[in-house]
Amino acid sequence: MTLKFVLRVLRFSGEYAARLKVSFVLSFIDGILSSVPIVLIWQVIDRALKGTLVHKDVFLFSILLILSLLIRMVLRYWFVSLESGTGYELCERERIALGDKLRRLPMRFFSEGNLGHVTSVITVDLPFIEEMGMDALDKVIGGFATSLIGVAMLFMVDWRLALISVAVFVAAILLLKALERVSKKQSPIRQRQQAELVSAILEYVQGISVIKSFHMSGERANRIKAAIDSTKDHSIDFEVSLLKPTLSFKLCFAFGITLTILAASLLAIGGNLNLSFAIAMFIFVFTIYTPAAGFASLSSQLRIMEAGLDRYEALDNLEEMEESAQKAPVTDNDITFQNVSFSYEDENILERISFIAKEGSVTALVGPSGGGKTTIANLIMRFWDVGEGSISIGGVDIRQMNSGDLLSRISAVFQDVHLFNDTIENNIRFGKPDATKEEIVEASKKAKCHDFIMSLPEGYDTIAGENGSLLSGGERQRISIARAILKDAPVIILDEATASVDPDNEIDIQHAIGALIQDKTLIMIAHRLSTIQYADQILVVENKHISERGTHSELLGRQGRYASLWEKRQKAGGWQIKSIKPFC
Repeated sequence: MTLKFVLRVLRFSGEYAARLKVSFVLSFIDGILSSVPIVLIWQVIDRALKGTLVHKDVFLFSILLILSLLIRMVLRYWFVSLESGTGYELCERERIALGDKLRRLPMRFFSEGNLGHVTSVITVDLPFIEEMGMDALDKVIGGFATSLIGVAMLFMVDWRLALISVAVFVAAILLLKALERVSKKQSPIRQRQQAELVSAILEYVQGISVIKSFHMSGERANRIKAAIDSTKDHSIDFEVSLLKPTLSFKLCFAFGITLTILAASLLAIGGNLNLSFAIAMFIFVFTIYTPAAGFASLSSQLRIMEAGLDRYEALDNLEEMEESAQKAPVTDNDITFQNVSFSYEDENILERISFIAKEGSVTALVGPSGGGKTTIANLIMRFWDVGEGSISIGGVDIRQMNSGDLLSRISAVFQDVHLFNDTIENNIRFGKPDATKEEIVEASKKAKCHDFIMSLPEGYDTIAGENGSLLSGGERQRISIARAILKDAPVIILDEATASVDPDNEIDIQHAIGALIQDKTLIMIAHRLSTIQYADQILVVENKHISERGTHSELLGRQGRYASLWEKRQKAGGWQIKSIKPFC
C-alpha cells in the first residue's frame, strides 16, 4: 500500500512532485545514516574485546559519530523544510483550486446539503494532509530505509540472524495487510461522520436566531450533542477496530527482537558468532525493528490521509457546468425564454415557459409562493441549466456564453442580502473591484445609503459584521443596491426589496431602485402588486406555467387570476388588529 500511496501523493502534488521526491530521497538517506552509531559502537566493542582499541581509534570514531549526527541534522532540516513547506503550499494550491471549482459548480450541488462536506474537506481533510500526512510519509520512508540497511548488514555478518529478521518482516507484512483492510473500511466512515458533525454545527449556528425565537435551543442542542456523540462513538470504534491488528503487528516485532537476541546469544555461546557483534546486536536489533513497529500507527494515519484525498478528489471531479471559452457576440439585452422546462429531484418546476423581456423594459413576475418565479430568475443567471428549451440574451444562448461574460451583464438584488464580514466600502466595491472611492461614494448616494454610512463611527471603513449582522435590514438592502448601481450591468434581477422593511426605509429603497433600473432590462419578482402597476409586462407564474401575461390594466380587464390576486391584495391592505376579549 505504501509505495502505491507514495506514487499517488506524487501525482496529486503536481508541480511540487520534484520537491517531494528530493525530500523522500533525503529522508531515505537519513534512515541509512541512523545506523552509523551502531556500526561505530560495534567497532569500539570489537577492538576493546581484542585489546586493540587505542586513543586514536576512540578519537576517530568520535569524529565520525559527530559528523554523521551533523550530516543527519542538515539532512533533516533540509527534508523537513522541503516536505513541510511543500505540504502547506500544496494544500494552499488545492484550497484555492477548490474555491475556484465551487464557483463553477451548479447550484444544485449546494442545494443538496453539501456545505458540511465541503467545509470538512477544507478544514479537516486538507489540514490533516499538510500537517500529519507529510510527517507520516517521512517516518515511513525513513523507517523503511533504517530497517532495510539493518537487514542487509545482518546478511553481511550472519545469514541465520538475517533469515530470522526476514521471517519476522514477512509475518509483519501479512499482519499489516490485515490492519490496512480494517483501516481502509473504517477511515471513510470516520471522515464522513466528521463531515456530518460539521454540518450539524453549521446548521445550528446559522439558525441560532430562529432557534432562540422558538425557544428550541435545548432540542437543537440535543441534535448537536447526538452528532458529537455519534462522532465520538465512530472514533472509538475506529480505534478499537485497529487495536487487535495493531497490537498483533507490534507483538510480532517484540517477538522478533526476543528471538534475534536469543539466537545471537546462543550463536555467541557456541562460538559461531563474534562476541563483539553479539553485544552490538543487542542494541542493533532495536534499530532494525523499532522503526518498522511504528508502521502500524503510521498506516492508520496514511489511510486517513488517503480517505481525505478520496473526498477531495470526489469534489474536484464533480461535473462542472459547461461553458464557452469564447466571448459571445451579444447584440442587445433582450432576454428570451423559448419553451423552457426545468425539474429538480424528478419534480417539474417549470414546463414550456416562453416570453421575451425587451431591452430597457420592466417584466414583473407574480404568483403564489413556490410557483417558479425565483427559479426563472436563477435560470437567467444560470445557477441551474434548463432541462429543455433555451434562454438567450441578445440572441445568444446563455449556455454558449462563458460565466464571466454572462454574469457581468447581470446585477441581482434579493430580499435576503448577503454582506461579507468586511468594510462597507469593500462590500460595495464587490460590484466593481477596480472602482475608485469616488465611484463608491457616488453609487452610495444614488442608493440613499451615503448619509447613514457617514453617521457610523468609521464611515465607509466600518465592518459590516458577519453577513451584515451589524446593520439593519433596510441598511443592508441599500448597500446591496449601491453594489448593483456600481456594477452598472444592463440586466437587473430584482426580488422586490421593499417587501419586508419599514415605511421610512421603503421610501429610500424605492428611490434607490429608481436610480438602479434606469434604462435597464428589469426582471422583477413582485410580492406586492402595487409596485408593478407600470410594468411593461406582467407574467403570472403558477402551476409550472405562465397562466396570464399583459399589462396591469389588461390583466385587470380580463378578470382572471391576476385580477383575483389584485383584489385580495387590496383587501389585505386595509387589515387591522381589533381588540380581543380575554378567554376568562
